Amino acid sequence: MPAKRPSPIVVFDGDCGLCNGFVAWLIRRDREARFLIAGSAGEVGRAALESMGLRQEIADSTLVVATADGPRTRADAVRTVLVGLGWPWRAGGAIVIVPRRVRDGVYDQIARRRPRRPAEDPACGTPPVGLVEQWRARLATVADVTALAPPQ
Repeated sequence: MPAKRPSPIVVFDGDCGLCNGFVAWLIRRDREARFLIAGSAGEVGRAALESMGLRQEIADSTLVVATADGPRTRADAVRTVLVGLGWPWRAGGAIVIVPRRVRDGVYDQIARRRPRRPAEDPACGTPPVGLVEQWRARLATVADVTALAPPQ
């Protein structure tokens, strides 16, 4: 029996209304709990970025998905989530046919216009009222970050 791959960790800006909304959308649709979450301002989010060789500042404007195969950023991060959710969301993986420069350009335009708001806890964002329990159950730990690292 093959070993279970560690869960990817979605690292997001807890002060970003769009990022918080995306994470809420993800939790509602990820019924198999394939993805974990971590706010970029917290210990786990910082550890995930560091383990992927990324600077902390990247999470100020970019969604990051930390995977066992390395980091996915910007449009590739969104694609990773869509493909990981299964049908019908998996169909969104077809964005790979659009040149990266174009799809990341669209991502950047959206990111520039995203709403900023103070989060109660930027280390994990602000869960919507009906998702508090599920949101907290999906918070990644440092052990989850360690599990993503390739064996030495």
